[in-house]
Amino acid sequence: MKVCRSTVIFILFAAVFFPLPSMTAAANPDCEPTTGTTIQLFDHNNTLMETSTLAPNSTTSSVRAAFNHAVLSVSKFPKDGETGKRGTVLLSKGNFTASAFIVMKSGVSLEGTVENGKTVTTICTESRSDPVTIKIMESHMGIKNLILDGKRKTEDAVTGEPRKYYSSRHRGIQITAIDQTKSTDDLVGDYPINDKDGDAKRLKNITIEDVHITGYEGYGIYLEHVDGVTIKGSDPISKKSMSITDIGYAGIGGVSANNVTIKHATVSDLWPGATVGSVQQSYGVAFSHRKVNTTDDAKAQAKFPPSDTIVVDQNVVANNPTWEGIDTHSGQNVSFTNNVILNTRFPIVVGGMEYDNGKMSAYPPQNITISGNRINSHGVGTKGDYDVYGIEKNDTITERGIAVTGAQFTDLTKMEMGFLDSVVIKDNYVSDIQAAVESHGGISIHVTKNATIEDNTIENSFNNGIVFLSSNKFTKLQRNKIHHVEKSENNFIQAGIGIRGSHNNGNFNNDYTTLPLTMEKTLIENDHTFAEVGREIHFQVGSVNNLLNNRICIPPDLKNQDCFPLKPECEDDTTMKCHQSDI
Repeated sequence: MKVCRSTVIFILFAAVFFPLPSMTAAANPDCEPTTGTTIQLFDHNNTLMETSTLAPNSTTSSVRAAFNHAVLSVSKFPKDGETGKRGTVLLSKGNFTASAFIVMKSGVSLEGTVENGKTVTTICTESRSDPVTIKIMESHMGIKNLILDGKRKTEDAVTGEPRKYYSSRHRGIQITAIDQTKSTDDLVGDYPINDKDGDAKRLKNITIEDVHITGYEGYGIYLEHVDGVTIKGSDPISKKSMSITDIGYAGIGGVSANNVTIKHATVSDLWPGATVGSVQQSYGVAFSHRKVNTTDDAKAQAKFPPSDTIVVDQNVVANNPTWEGIDTHSGQNVSFTNNVILNTRFPIVVGGMEYDNGKMSAYPPQNITISGNRINSHGVGTKGDYDVYGIEKNDTITERGIAVTGAQFTDLTKMEMGFLDSVVIKDNYVSDIQAAVESHGGISIHVTKNATIEDNTIENSFNNGIVFLSSNKFTKLQRNKIHHVEKSENNFIQAGIGIRGSHNNGNFNNDYTTLPLTMEKTLIENDHTFAEVGREIHFQVGSVNNLLNNRICIPPDLKNQDCFPLKPECEDDTTMKCHQSDI
């Protein structure tokens, strides 16, 4: 490599310290800066253009200034015509302790050093005026081979007792050009007014690879109004090269994000989350859109489009005891595939956006694929996922496995019912679901249209293997294996397939006074495998207007059901494998 220029940064003035308790508490002996660390600048041809050496006793503000100067310098290098890349800022082995944030520029990559296959460059941030470590506000750039340590507070400032904190704006990497100091209501006027303007203003072509993010009270990675972000690890087997751990709210969270891929990453240890009502909500990976504070302004809410075209594939999400592992609220064209979820209360959740403290929902998701995921798997080959990925099994109770639901309305105009249209749930393994209520189980669907549930394995769970709640149209179930379903502590009747709600099939809006019950295409095939499930198929007492096909044996005296003619071989069925409860 050609060396064009070498610069050594000497700090000629003493650092100024303020004798405040907050400053004293911010000092972190575990993240002392390493003497002699260097910053190298390369152009897009990988030619070394400049080397800067941080002087001993550099202040945190001078380190930040050196970072931003390096990024700005590379952003002025000539641009590669094909890739748009201008060059790389390469950090040496060691600890870089910086104040506030690093601002990335278009065409620049920020990279750390790797030795013997391990990242050996750490950036620690002393959070003061702005607690984000790396801000990405322009397109075409990358972050690679870094450890970002937010050093979140771990003890009560008054009592000194151990605790962890939640603060939304404490973030490892923030990818957005949207002003984060403004409220959602204030941003209504800032968001683009149409799709064309919006697409032009989204940040594009951003890659985060082999980055370890730990100790942030809000997000590991936050994305908003982007189009084309890849977050990935180079280790597809153990998934340890890209990891996000010890996070207060969400490992990876996106709003109005398009074309995002997350692959070969581990997201774990999420606590305590944001307090919403009586629960603490935290997420492993979640995509949604901003929610306005009123249910009376559909026009304002429409300014914040849902996330679209999201791929979450081959990741590990673990240790979220209070809330959700992988989630989308109102996402469009979303696929959750081949992921492993462990020690999580609600592993996979798909739903609309809730308003008025959950009393009303709108903006249902559309076109969802949930395939090949493993939830609480104890056995893969000769070892279980807990052993394979080094996750210690704890006492977290998983209350639902895969929960998919539409919404009460399509939007805030409240004119149409909000069906989730087109969802495929297949080839998943779900285990150890300790459902506490009769409507929960291994896989549940609610307010869906054109749902396919096939080739899943559900075992060692409470109450239901697969459960229909209300208003599911054109559902198809086939070739599922459901083993060992028990009762929870409550006296519910357990079932392999539980029909726990009404209006499954029928017309689109469930208004039988204007349209008859005519949708006859819900198919529960007679090819499932059941073992120790109590009732194979059970209709909850009180559920009505369920139109099911004739491929299952339903006794002709079934009460409160509008059923199709039975197949001849079912007319004399006396096994009562599927029937409405008589209690």
